[in-house]
Amino acid sequence: MALGLKNPVITIGNFDGVHLGHQKILKKTIQRARALDGVAVVYTFHPHPLKIVRPEAEPLRITTLEEKVRLIEGVGIDYLICENFTRQFAAQPPEEFIKNIIVDRIHPREIIIGHDYAFGKNRKGSIDLLRKMGEIFHFKVQVIDNITIKNIPVRSTTIRRLITLGKVSLADKLLGRPYTLSGKVLHGKQRRIGFPTANLSPGKNLIPKNGVYAIRAQTPHGVFNGIVNVGYNPTFDNDRLTIEAHLFNFCGDLYGRDITIYFIKRVRGEKKFSDVPALAKQIERDIAFTKRFLEKY
Repeated sequence: MALGLKNPVITIGNFDGVHLGHQKILKKTIQRARALDGVAVVYTFHPHPLKIVRPEAEPLRITTLEEKVRLIEGVGIDYLICENFTRQFAAQPPEEFIKNIIVDRIHPREIIIGHDYAFGKNRKGSIDLLRKMGEIFHFKVQVIDNITIKNIPVRSTTIRRLITLGKVSLADKLLGRPYTLSGKVLHGKQRRIGFPTANLSPGKNLIPKNGVYAIRAQTPHGVFNGIVNVGYNPTFDNDRLTIEAHLFNFCGDLYGRDITIYFIKRVRGEKKFSDVPALAKQIERDIAFTKRFLEKY
């Protein structure tokens, strides 16, 4: 059924991360929609297509669906269509996808896509095919070139790799913002080494490499600078990964509350200390360094 949108300009893709490359596409979509006195539309999918067609190859998520929607909305897109991606949907030949879904439902005036866009069953639909279909169904196609930062192509796969390597500062440059983890604060081990921590249960599984990071944290009580330890706390021989944040100048109860951690910089790798006093001294040094760094950030 047609949606009845006015002069829609549409972009199609997964947009995991809504990174600077995606933002370039989104802004071009908005620009063209405004020029045509129309609306800017994002057509995306959930879950990630690989989860359905090749579950073993499903990538770790840079953004949850909720984060992705919020970021796309923040750019200024008028409408977001999120398709439930199923095996039946994946089986559509590319021509049927464009005709039955994009043309019949949305009636686009223009389609804006990235240079590596492919669509339809087995990703057999090419940009050339899309242009040919545009001639038949009277829509234009604009292809947006990839962008690079520090000679690095801005791609979701690259950003995922940087995060898993702990290179959150570089990932920040490609995303256009710090990488975040959000979730509820759980009760931890209560080891009482002098630095109260909020033990985060994150809502996604793309976790930065084990180590200590300078962070900012959004809490129900406001935004605080701090440090977070990601790892197994080898000094205590933990067998479970934990994400424990110490927030500077914070006094309050966060148990059961939602917080968001912004990863700013990796301070050091994970290390096993000889005893708790040695660990406490290192944490003091980490805090001093992080405070100096974040004052200038």
